[in-house]
Amino acid sequence: MYYEVYVDLMFLENFLMNYILLRLTRKLLQCSATHRRSAVWAAAGAAGFIGWLALFQCLPTWLMVCIGIAGITGMVKFGCNTRGGKQLVPGVFGFLLMSFLMSGGIRLLERAAGRNGMAAALSAGVLVYAAVTVFLSVQERQRKVQKRTVTVWLGAGEKRIKVKGLYDTGNTLRDATSGKPVSVIPYEVVKELFPEEVQSGLAAFAEGKEITEPELLGNLQPHYIRFRSVGCTSGMLPVIRIPEMVLIQGNTEKRISSPALALTGKDSAAPTGCQMILHPDLMDS
Repeated sequence: MYYEVYVDLMFLENFLMNYILLRLTRKLLQCSATHRRSAVWAAAGAAGFIGWLALFQCLPTWLMVCIGIAGITGMVKFGCNTRGGKQLVPGVFGFLLMSFLMSGGIRLLERAAGRNGMAAALSAGVLVYAAVTVFLSVQERQRKVQKRTVTVWLGAGEKRIKVKGLYDTGNTLRDATSGKPVSVIPYEVVKELFPEEVQSGLAAFAEGKEITEPELLGNLQPHYIRFRSVGCTSGMLPVIRIPEMVLIQGNTEKRISSPALALTGKDSAAPTGCQMILHPDLMDS
């Protein structure tokens, strides 16, 4: 059985796929390969593939597999400019995985959309590239949030509560009297630190109502600070001080005495699943 093969079209199609795969692999590994380097080794890979097909009937299968793996490894090594085995090994596996996804996309487009050859390869490459880019963007965003997320222990007397805090550069609140940074936490969370008789007065203070027994809150130094936010020119936030706050991130632990906490409504200070918005200056305090 004989097949009619157009070498020029086969070269262009493989060059296109190799180039897209190398750029995707470079993106995954965060390597420094230029477009020119990737294009040169994509062309080398396409030429090598044609030579590999020409030898397919002449050499044993195991040797052809070894040659193919060696060719892909070389293409990833030089086309992505990897540094050492820690990048090369996952790079080869990533290249093969995305190659499999692109091949599946090409077959799907050929059947569903009636596209074939280079048009299908280009469409599949664009789809896979877009999917990987979105995936990496989400991963990077999660990584940044994770870096800004800390475990927070709040203490008052013998009681301690554990919450999840987030350093937020948008939090510019400072105590007008002391100049200290102010963190934000829902009243429903922080009330667990105090006995019931204090909770009732604290609830009234958090809601801006009259406190019937202000002496119960004396140690918390209740006062108001002015704030500005998007959609609201200005307003007042109730602020208290508690004896201690401990910030834990990895192996690092920071103790902060008499931290200032602004009280908000239920869950209003809990983006991304956190219960507390920390002032960014506390990172370096």
